[in-house]
Amino acid sequence: MTRPFSPAQRLAALCGALLAVACAASAPKPTPPVPPAVQVPIAPPPPSSGDARLDAFLLEARQTALANGIAPATFDSAVAGLKPIPAIANLNANQPEFARPVWSYLDSAVSARRIRDGQTMLSRHADMLAAIAARSGVPKEILVAIWGMETDYGAGMGSFPLFGALATLGYDGPRAQFGKTEFQAALRIYQDRRYAVSEMISSWAGAFGQTQFTPTTFLKFAVDGDGDNQIDLWRSPADALASAANLLAKQGWQPGQGWGFEVTLPSDFAWHEADTDTPLPVREWRARGVRTASGAALPATDETAAIYLPAGARGPAFLVFSNFSVILKYNNAASYALAVGLLADRLAGGSAVKGAWPRDERPLSRNERLAFQQHLARLGFDPGAPDGVLGRRTRNALRQYQMARGLPGDGFATAALLTRLEADAAR
Repeated sequence: MTRPFSPAQRLAALCGALLAVACAASAPKPTPPVPPAVQVPIAPPPPSSGDARLDAFLLEARQTALANGIAPATFDSAVAGLKPIPAIANLNANQPEFARPVWSYLDSAVSARRIRDGQTMLSRHADMLAAIAARSGVPKEILVAIWGMETDYGAGMGSFPLFGALATLGYDGPRAQFGKTEFQAALRIYQDRRYAVSEMISSWAGAFGQTQFTPTTFLKFAVDGDGDNQIDLWRSPADALASAANLLAKQGWQPGQGWGFEVTLPSDFAWHEADTDTPLPVREWRARGVRTASGAALPATDETAAIYLPAGARGPAFLVFSNFSVILKYNNAASYALAVGLLADRLAGGSAVKGAWPRDERPLSRNERLAFQQHLARLGFDPGAPDGVLGRRTRNALRQYQMARGLPGDGFATAALLTRLEADAAR
C-alpha cells in the first residue's frame, strides 16, 4: 500500500517540475542545416575565332543577346565555327550601284534575258501575283522587277553564312553598327523561327531570301504569302513577294501612281533644279518646257514629281514620283530604283530608254572618287566624310561647286571635272 505524499513532499515535487520546464525553455535550439549555395550555370564564351577583334565583337554580342532574351545555346549554335570573311571588305567598298557607270549597271539589270525571264515569271505565277497586287496595291511588274534585281528570280540568293557575314561587317569597317544591329536581329529570327543555321545563307551584306531582306526588315515586314503558317523567304516565292509588297505598301506606295517616266528637257533648263529632293507640281515642269520622251506635253496636274539625271546633263532625264522614293526604301541607291522602274516598264511591254548615255565617260576608280570628296572639302564644299561613294551629299556639294564656277550644276562626277577640281584645289 502506497503512503500518501506529505504536503512538504508535494511542494518539493512541484518546484522540481517547474524548474525542469524553465530549463527546457531556456536551452538553445538546434541550428537547422544551411542548404548549399545554388550555382547558376554560366554558358562558356564562344570559342576563339583566331581574330582578337572578332572575338571581342562576339563577346559583346553574347552579352547583348543574353540580356535581350536569346538563350545561350541559341547563340552558341549560331556562332559555332564562325570566322571572319575577308572577301566582304572588298565587296563592301565596291557596290555595283555606286562603283559602275549607271549605263553599265542598267545594261545588266535590264538585259533582254532578264526581261524574258521576268515575263516567264509573270506568267508562271500569275494567280499568286494578282492576289498579292490586289491586297497591297503594288503592281505585279514592280514586284517581279525587284525579284529579278535582287536574286535573278531566286537563282542567286548569295552563298555566305548569314551570321558570318553580319559578324564580319559588325566587328570592323564602315558598316559596323549596321552589322551589330542586324546580327542581333538574326539571332532573334533563328531562335523564334528555328531555321537550320546551315540553311541561313545570305549576300555579303547580310540580306537573305529571294527578295533579299535584312534581318531587321524581316522582323518588320515579312509575311506568310502562301498560307502555310510559315515564313520562308528562301524557298517560297509567295512569301518573298508578299513580304516585298508589304514592305512597299507600309512605306507609302501610292496605288495607281507610276514610279516615273523618261522626259526631254529644254535647252535652257536650269540643271541645278534636277534634284530628287526638290519635287515640283507636274504643271510647273510643263510650264518650264519639260516634255515626255516622245515629245508630248506633260499633263497639267498638281501631282508632284522631281527631275532625275542619272548621268548628268549629257544623259537621259526622268520625271520621278513619290513611288520612286518608296523603291529607295528597299535599296537606297537611285540607280537601283531606276533599274526597278525601267525593268517593270519593260515587263509590262514598255519601250527602252530613248535618250543616249554618255558612254565615252570612263568610270572613276575608288581613289578618284575619294579625291573628288577630298578636293571638294578643301575648296569649302562639304561632301561629308570621304568614303569613295558619290552619294547625295557629295552630289550636292559638287553641284554647288559647278554653279560657283559657272558650269551646269548637274552634280555628275566626270574625269574632266576631277582634273578641274584638282587644279582649283592646288591653287
